[in-house]
Amino acid sequence: MDPRPLWSARKEGLFASWLGFVAAAASAVVVLWFLAKIVTAILLLFFAIVVAIALSAPVAWFVRRGLSRHAAAIVTLLMFFATIGLIGWLVIPRLATQVVLLVNRLPQLIGDIQRQMSSLLERHPELQQVVPPDAGAGQGAVELFRGLGGVSLSLLGGIALAIIFFSIVAYVVLDPKPVLRGYLDTFPAVQRRRALRAYRRATRAVIGWTKAGVVIGAIQAVAVFTFLTLMDIPGALVWAALAFFADFIPRIGGYVMAFPPVVLSLGMGPMTAVWVALFYLVSNEILGSVVAPKIRGATMQLHPVLIIFFTLAFALAFGLLGALVATPAAAFFSAFYGEFYLKRSAPVPQQSIKGGE
Repeated sequence: MDPRPLWSARKEGLFASWLGFVAAAASAVVVLWFLAKIVTAILLLFFAIVVAIALSAPVAWFVRRGLSRHAAAIVTLLMFFATIGLIGWLVIPRLATQVVLLVNRLPQLIGDIQRQMSSLLERHPELQQVVPPDAGAGQGAVELFRGLGGVSLSLLGGIALAIIFFSIVAYVVLDPKPVLRGYLDTFPAVQRRRALRAYRRATRAVIGWTKAGVVIGAIQAVAVFTFLTLMDIPGALVWAALAFFADFIPRIGGYVMAFPPVVLSLGMGPMTAVWVALFYLVSNEILGSVVAPKIRGATMQLHPVLIIFFTLAFALAFGLLGALVATPAAAFFSAFYGEFYLKRSAPVPQQSIKGGE
């Protein structure tokens, strides 16, 4: 018997196996590359669904009051868009004024900082080895003003993304069944009941996140408006509105939104800036460490460590948009982990075993 045909068949089989492996690896690389390119769209879609889930609470409230599901959705959307429009009408013009004011003051502010640094280095020459004089402040200002040329293009892109985002929210609120059906169809038939329970659990957590964000944001906004008004910081209403929305990003958002008023207060004197920075530090720590965990723990039933970890991880991986969707993502992770892993791996009670015997 000639062994060559058998050896040839084995070689062909090995070649086919390696070819299939290479094709699968190449396909995986292409899929990962594509997902990396559209990650912003995925996050935007996820956040739109999260907002639609949050709006399902007032829709259900109107339904319990006798409205039809479609009418309740329309009323909720009208109230939602009216609120967004009112906030934009109150905040955006003042925000634009404050930005122009800050940009106009920036050269003078940079000059003051450079003079203070030069005076400090003259009094303490040993610091020149650590902080050389003229450490790039002027160059940073040039780069900043050079970057302002792309603001108009970024603004148009932001408007387009906002239109797409709110359109997705409206479609999901008006008719959520196709989205829910598509979600359940991604699971095998035997797992769909678990998937539905996980979705409902995540929905309750997202609604709780929204309620907690509104309460915490309102407290922070009132505190910011009162303090900045007493300190005569321009645009107190603008910074209060930003502080309200910043608390939807746990621990990080408050410090990000503290930067503009602190910088603006530098033009009123260094001690004013110190007091403003101390106020934001104390208020963010009190709300973030004492008030927020209790409110979010009661409404979302999530451990604060999990929320902070997801916020930091998503912020580092995906930027500001990632930080914004981090808490809802933590809610979905907790729901799916509890439903598909913890319940499946839970030990069987002894009573059930004896009953089976």
